[in-house]
Amino acid sequence: MNDAAEIEEYKNRPELSRLVRVLTCIAHQIEPSFYVADREVGRCKSSYMKFANSAAWLGVSAVFFAILQLSELVQIPFFLAVLPWLEFSLATAAVIVAAVGLGGRKQQKWFVARHRAEQLRLLKFNFLTRSALWSPDTRIADNCREGLPAEVEGVMASSFPDLEYWVTRGTVPKVIPGPSMSEAEWKELSSYYRKKRLMDQISYLKKATENNLKRNDKTRTWPSVLFFGSVAFVLVHFCIELAGGWPKGGTGTATAVEKAALLLAATLPACGAGIRVIRGVLEYGRNASRYESTHNVLLELSERLRQANDPDSAFREIGFCEQTLEADLREWVRLMVEAEWFG
Repeated sequence: MNDAAEIEEYKNRPELSRLVRVLTCIAHQIEPSFYVADREVGRCKSSYMKFANSAAWLGVSAVFFAILQLSELVQIPFFLAVLPWLEFSLATAAVIVAAVGLGGRKQQKWFVARHRAEQLRLLKFNFLTRSALWSPDTRIADNCREGLPAEVEGVMASSFPDLEYWVTRGTVPKVIPGPSMSEAEWKELSSYYRKKRLMDQISYLKKATENNLKRNDKTRTWPSVLFFGSVAFVLVHFCIELAGGWPKGGTGTATAVEKAALLLAATLPACGAGIRVIRGVLEYGRNASRYESTHNVLLELSERLRQANDPDSAFREIGFCEQTLEADLREWVRLMVEAEWFG
């Protein structure tokens, strides 16, 4: 987002004076609000993830200790006295964390913060491609720049209902006409856009795809493995009873093994549920597919922009890139709002 280096470079090229004015306007009007919104994204996401993880694993731990108590597998007096209180403390903590997360609307705050930051990023590059901004009539260009602060304020004032409405509108395809510009101007603007927007987004999407695929591969099989593992321990319990004929309630080694098998059989599905909750929080698999799709589209559009030979084709490809990124943001919000369970 920071264009200080580019502004200093372009100041030494008189033919790019209009581009300098535009980037300077963006630096003064959009960048400060963007950094505020971007910091808020990190804070809200971190808070949400802490609450979601804590609620999930506190709940799993409470279930485990409740089952451990019922199994009577532990006979040490100290642990027998502590277990009920430990179970109660964990369950209470899980309920409190969940209630605070739900009441605090932490998921919605994260989504709204992300919406504001991304809308400001979209506004920056939408602003760059407005024909009025490049008008030879300075009054028209100045009027275009003067309306920018109100747009920034509107984005920063957006709320979750505004986000829900925006998602339902969809992205309408359109071709952005190229304004009257010198060859040096439109070529430099195209180069600037590819470097500052496309290359950054392509790199981000590539890393995001790889990270989500890794996390998806690590976690996707565990819920099923744990579920069928619990079935296996039920079978172990049955085989011990069938083969040995040990009475229920006995105190021998076989009875302890039976109780341990039942404990694991009851606990493993709860652990699987905890993992599914974490997967649902960030939707690794679906987001990996979405990231990869957008990455491939931007690669193709970047090459088309590189081959542009006039302002019309350059602005057309820039418009297509921005519409692709806008549609991707809408799809992310739709996916996460529908898939998330907490907050």
